[in-house]
Amino acid sequence: QATEILMSGDFAAAMDLSNEDPRVVRRFTMDGSGVPGRHVTSDHPGAPLKLLMARRLVEAGVRCVSVTFSDFDTHSDNFGRMRQMLPIVDFGLHALITDLEERGMLDDVSLVIWGEFGRTPKINDKGGRDHWPRVGPAMLAGGGMKGGQVIGASDAKGEGPKDKTITPDDVAASFMHSLGIDHTKEYHTPSGRPVMIVRNGNVISKLFS
Repeated sequence: QATEILMSGDFAAAMDLSNEDPRVVRRFTMDGSGVPGRHVTSDHPGAPLKLLMARRLVEAGVRCVSVTFSDFDTHSDNFGRMRQMLPIVDFGLHALITDLEERGMLDDVSLVIWGEFGRTPKINDKGGRDHWPRVGPAMLAGGGMKGGQVIGASDAKGEGPKDKTITPDDVAASFMHSLGIDHTKEYHTPSGRPVMIVRNGNVISKLFS
């Protein structure tokens, strides 16, 4: 199936935004005049167009699309860099979710917006925040999940979970559930090797109630 997608021409056509309605392209085109300076490793205001390309790839038959936004690895100048990156990501996600909803695709596409870990609650001597595994954010949308809610919270200092811990495996289990995949099942590779896609997670019930 992957080979057919790559060789059919549909993949190349999906990557070519000149094939898209100009009005839709404008929806994903951010006016970057109000975005402050750019860090050497960070994305620029044109980055939301990557999300339009992702939607076009899904329409072409691609079943898993990964999009990256850099740079959230803010070991220095955290606040300056977030003033640049957060408006770009906010603009792009709003455009994507609105677009999917208007096309009747939102219930059939599951989105997870996530990094590898959180950031330290304390600011270092370079004005940055370092790696912090104990607490971090994730956003989920589409796939029949109930939006418009905040589930879980950090403690007053942002050092760890306030009450019940929601684990990365719980997020993964919920994402798989939204895709219609049984996360409790042991799957097997063509050679017979067993694979568990989620080890210990449980579906976050509030996402589907």
